[in-house]
Amino acid sequence: MKTIRRTLAGLVAASLLAFGTTGCIRVWSHSPPEEDATPGVSATPDLRQALLDSTKVFDQGNFLYTVTGGSEDIVGVVDMASESTAAKLLFDIDGDPGTLEFILINEDVWVRIDYGDELNKAAGIDSWSDKYLLVDPARVPDVLDVEAGESDSPDPALAAALFQTATDVRDTGAGTYRGTVDLGKVADSALLDEGMLEALGAAAASIPFEARIDAEGRLVELGISTPAAGEVEAREIKIVYSEFGTAPPPRRPTAAQSMRAPEAAYELLTD
Repeated sequence: MKTIRRTLAGLVAASLLAFGTTGCIRVWSHSPPEEDATPGVSATPDLRQALLDSTKVFDQGNFLYTVTGGSEDIVGVVDMASESTAAKLLFDIDGDPGTLEFILINEDVWVRIDYGDELNKAAGIDSWSDKYLLVDPARVPDVLDVEAGESDSPDPALAAALFQTATDVRDTGAGTYRGTVDLGKVADSALLDEGMLEALGAAAASIPFEARIDAEGRLVELGISTPAAGEVEAREIKIVYSEFGTAPPPRRPTAAQSMRAPEAAYELLTD
């Protein structure tokens, strides 16, 4: 299964760097999870196994997800049956709302870039900012990194790999588990990026997490709490999963909605 985490990160970096706005991006804010004051029980191997078992639902390869609180806020869908995945990133630049969207169906890749009216005009993309651009991945291999990374899991957060590193796991009741994970061993998780991982340094080896499993034994929420490090502020980052087995697969953009990526788009993504 192909992944979109690094693709989205590459799109953000390339497109914003193209006209010098990297330092101005601010994702939509979300409230961190509420703290639970109930003391937990001692960790046992069974608790970690329960967490690992909860990720088996991703093997079915059809679900929606949202990631909030990190470097980007993302809404996405995975559908392995149709070999497709899509995601939308929401942000603002100096108060102007914008979106970056990505659709992958089989080997076809579309990207939509919209910085808001003012910046679209400044960047010269206002004539096609409302279009899905059919992109040749070979022309921007460093940006459209659509091949799988260290794991072929369809789960963008790679929760199973994170849970393999879990220690001090506690059952805090109502399907909720807490403990610590080693982010340094799961570099491709959508819950972090390379800049954050580098800033955390040795602290990445022991990051608090909270997971929630529903009555059917499926992982529905996973959050991590990262401390302030260097220029990176403390964050409460969370992924929420939903619509297992019923998520509508991505659709190919219609002819009216799309166009082949113009040269200006490639220049924007490779400058």
